[in-house]
Amino acid sequence: MPVQTYTPSTLRESAARLAGALRAGHGTEYRLGLLKRIARRLGDDAYPVFLKLLSIIAESDDREAKTAIAEALVVALNRMDLPSGQLTSWGGSNLRGGAPGEGVAPDAEVRSGNAPKRQLGPIEFLTAWYAQRTQLPQLDETQYAQVLALLIELCNHSAELRRLYPAKLVADSRNELEGAYTRVTRDALATIAQAWSGDAAPADIANKVIAHEPAAQAIPRGWILRDL
Repeated sequence: MPVQTYTPSTLRESAARLAGALRAGHGTEYRLGLLKRIARRLGDDAYPVFLKLLSIIAESDDREAKTAIAEALVVALNRMDLPSGQLTSWGGSNLRGGAPGEGVAPDAEVRSGNAPKRQLGPIEFLTAWYAQRTQLPQLDETQYAQVLALLIELCNHSAELRRLYPAKLVADSRNELEGAYTRVTRDALATIAQAWSGDAAPADIANKVIAHEPAAQAIPRGWILRDL
């Protein structure tokens, strides 16, 4: 289901329906199942739509829906079963300074869909999409910072999730063997985890990731930018 088929009004209506379902009071298990079902039905190439729905709710005044999502993600993290989407592992090198020896794949392999893929949770997916080449067009820097801050703000509606998610990102940032992330992506995840654990504001956390990143290089021919 292509991302571009969703209009802003359609996304807002879908987010409102999701928020209403989350407020229905069927319990955390139901809410987690609902989030996972939506992510699964959208499909991997449209997982950004799922992130957009979460960010719309995060921007809203619906504290009950935001708390419901955060509590559902606590259960998911304890099971290591976050609502996830697929991205190509190693990403064919990141767009901002991938180096030989980091599992760099040829552009053709990534874009043809032949590269191995990994299931990633919301913040991991967003960061890998931004920092390394994947089967999706590159994510715009400004959009990355905005959506990352919104996802963190959403997660902060549960004190337990605020503790668990940074710890998970630390573990991911130290995993060099599985091949899901480039070095730059691992550094970004570590930066998020450190700032988040230090109680930095969501927008400040996003800005730290952008500031920590190596200077941008020219975008290779054939790659385009995508707003979330």
